[in-house]
Amino acid sequence: MSDAPVLAVAPSKALILASVPRSMRRAPDQQAFLRALREDPEVLSLRYDGYSNLLRVAHVIAWATDWKTMCSRPTIAGICARTGLSKATVKRWVRWLREHGWLGVVEQGSTVRFRKGTAAGLDDDGMGNRAALWVICIPRDITPIPTSDTSSEQVKGLSEPPSFSLPEREGTDPTRTREASRQARRSLRISPTWALHESPRTKRDRLAACDRLRQESNVLRHMTPWYLRWLLRSFLAAGWTPADVLHALDVRPDDSRWTYTWSSVDELRHIPGWVRNRLAAWLDEDGRVVASRSQRRELLDARRRAEQEARRREWEVRAAGLGILLAPQVSRAEALAPPRNLDVVKRSGPNEAFRQARTELDRRRQEREATVSAPLR
Repeated sequence: MSDAPVLAVAPSKALILASVPRSMRRAPDQQAFLRALREDPEVLSLRYDGYSNLLRVAHVIAWATDWKTMCSRPTIAGICARTGLSKATVKRWVRWLREHGWLGVVEQGSTVRFRKGTAAGLDDDGMGNRAALWVICIPRDITPIPTSDTSSEQVKGLSEPPSFSLPEREGTDPTRTREASRQARRSLRISPTWALHESPRTKRDRLAACDRLRQESNVLRHMTPWYLRWLLRSFLAAGWTPADVLHALDVRPDDSRWTYTWSSVDELRHIPGWVRNRLAAWLDEDGRVVASRSQRRELLDARRRAEQEARRREWEVRAAGLGILLAPQVSRAEALAPPRNLDVVKRSGPNEAFRQARTELDRRRQEREATVSAPLR
């Protein structure tokens, strides 16, 4: 029964409607289910890897759905084979879909051993283990009216039959120690004013640099700053700047540009894999990060300044051998700086030697004009 592509006996419509969680309704088709799941705020707030795993599991469940009843009966092993995820990961996201109301449990999964010993007195039907039967659901357009019943199923939005294999969870405390710290970490404000050409030094600086990368790139915008910091940890630790990362995603180390076979980010199947593939060209044979574009420019500038200094010293040695006195070297900052005693020069005016020279030039000019105009008289 669990491996059958279609249901041998379709469940009744009343049973399906009774299995739909509160504040939800049965999805009209698979596309509506997947579209509503992708646009849900809680789904969008997940980390990138969790978002990707959830959608992969949801796609397998949706495309195994019967068109008439909107019920799906894929096995956990079948979902693992189609998605490539581990069994624990698939169970985790199936439980997430059930707890958030996206899947209504029509029939709980069971084995031959437990089915023989149920209170209903079911006998072995010769079909082996039976997988769980789910109905795919989407949120209602109208907010449901709250009722006075505050049972645990209404609070959680569940309508599951009792399970003999999984214990019932009570309490609102996080089941993992990372969940509380993750919520506090999401509330941390990141400074978006990190410079593109500045290399981050600390973990907080790298987080701010990754947030600036998300603002500059439409591809990197689909990942959180924390996941992006983990993905680029070796490059940022090597002294790369955000501008170097953006350059490496478009240009190879030999200055040849990458070609794009897609026109939209939605066409990329796995964005982290695409980023790793582009940045792998900037790793040497031992897997170490090579010098970035800014680091290469700094090395070239340092080499050029060293060559200029060597030539200057060589000219000084030659001039000293020939007895030539060279002018003192003036730095660029000193050459561009305004003179310090400019106000004193303006207040004092021309000195006595300048006045005498100017008087002599005026006298000679008058004599020359008188000599030229004498024959005309």
